[in-house]
Parts: sequence; C-alpha cells; structure tokens
Amino acid sequence: MPSQPQENRNPTSPPLKDYKDLLNAKDLSEIFGVTKQTIYKELKSEKFGKPIKIGRTYKVPKVYILQKYFSA
Repeated sequence: MPSQPQENRNPTSPPLKDYKDLLNAKDLSEIFGVTKQTIYKELKSEKFGKPIKIGRTYKVPKVYILQKYFSA
C-alpha cells in the first residue's frame, strides 16, 4: 500500500472531491493506484479504519481517508 494517494488531477480542487461519501474498492484503487485485490487486503487489515459492509460490498467513509492521508 502506498503511503500517499496519487496526485489529484486538478491541483486546485479539494482532495477526493469527485468521489461519493462512501468509497468502494474500485474508488480506493483509483485513489491509491493499486489493484482492487490489494485494497481488499488492506480493508481486511482495517488500514482505512473499520469498513462498513453494505450487502456484499465494503465501503469506507471518505472522511476516514481525508483525515488519515490528507490532513496536515
């Protein structure tokens, strides 16, 4: 898992602005530039905080990612 998310396409926009409030594995893989399989391993180890399970899908609140990786 990379220590920092990939650069945002538009440097003047807030981080993760284009994503919904709950991020799925696909969203997280785009943000961090890793495969979904890597994201699922990280979700299992709770690297992003405790994921929320909705049906068969795991979601992570965007605020967790912002606080952990984008706060100063």
